Amino acid sequence: MDTVNQADEAASKAALTSGDYVRLGLADPGHRRPGEMYWTHHQKKIEAAGYMLRPRYHEDWKCSQPPWNLPRSWFEVWQVTRISPYVIDATRMTDGKQVMLKRTSDADTGEELNISRLFSSEEYRRNPKNHCIPLIDSKRLEEIQTTLLVIPRMRPYNNPRFRTVGEVVAFATQIIEGLELMHELHIAHRDCTGQNIVLDPSGMYPTSFHPVKMNRSKNFHWFAKSYTRTQRPPRYYLIDFGLSRYYDPARGTPLDAAVRGGDKSVPEFRDYPDCPPHNPFPTDIYYLGNMLRTDFLQKYYGFEWLDDLVADMCHEDPSMRPLIGVVASRFAEVSGALTSWKLRSRLVGRKDSFILGPFRWIRHVYHTTGYIITRTPAVPMPRDVRDC
Repeated sequence: MDTVNQADEAASKAALTSGDYVRLGLADPGHRRPGEMYWTHHQKKIEAAGYMLRPRYHEDWKCSQPPWNLPRSWFEVWQVTRISPYVIDATRMTDGKQVMLKRTSDADTGEELNISRLFSSEEYRRNPKNHCIPLIDSKRLEEIQTTLLVIPRMRPYNNPRFRTVGEVVAFATQIIEGLELMHELHIAHRDCTGQNIVLDPSGMYPTSFHPVKMNRSKNFHWFAKSYTRTQRPPRYYLIDFGLSRYYDPARGTPLDAAVRGGDKSVPEFRDYPDCPPHNPFPTDIYYLGNMLRTDFLQKYYGFEWLDDLVADMCHEDPSMRPLIGVVASRFAEVSGALTSWKLRSRLVGRKDSFILGPFRWIRHVYHTTGYIITRTPAVPMPRDVRDC
């Protein structure tokens, strides 16, 4: 990301020259935060490319303090995109489609763009095992040597929270499938952690939602209308291929320099940056296994049936971790042995409030009774996956 940081610095100096806002790292006259300045400075270029940022990121925007000292979080104009300084929400001007823009420098664009285009191609787009985020468009901004990758607007995979074991099974099945397809094509993700997994909200949130306060409506006036994962099963996607690489199988076992992703606990990276070259595919298995361990086994009761598989995926010795095909087979076996009662059971967090527990149980019984009467599947897979 050094090249991108240099681009940020250059953009900031240009902004200072034009008098648009003050020194990088300080708030500008419009009360924007440092991470927002890049987008504000290049808003007109992005608009010319066909994508409109929210008014907050327009160069001439100014924001007054909230009236009566009310909290800033109550007002849409104070909502800051917090995903990453390299990602921002936008609207496609031709049809109003809500998207996300990711900026990449020339040094970082090539591999990520090629991999995104591969999984968005006609050959793989309809493959039921393809769970790589589709690339809507890519826009080259020559003036600032940046390429904007345009992807659909998504939600974090765990927002809203999971309610049943069956919903978790549907999620894990899809993500394992997605990583399996990548590995079959000799592509290692190299950062397949929870922060790089999202869900398609189009079914669960039919009228959309605000890109920052996701429980609010698109116009920020009301709560967003929503359905559960069981009512409207979402499709899950792997995102962010900035560290992903293709490895030619003709060259034998791949060995690559260590690159640390979002999960810093990888055993083979403990001596980073002095660790020796490694095979990135077992590291992907660790990332996925550790995500299941930290986000489900350690967070909720009732996932003892995954203990052995996750332990093997997180083995200290990378060579002892199972291949992704074996992970898929073993997961299908252990999840397939679960009863319908178990799959429909409510997820109980290890830190859940005892006070709210009875109310959540009553709501769960109410919903589950309806699902049983209407024969709604206990493992809610999206139609496009189930029918392919």
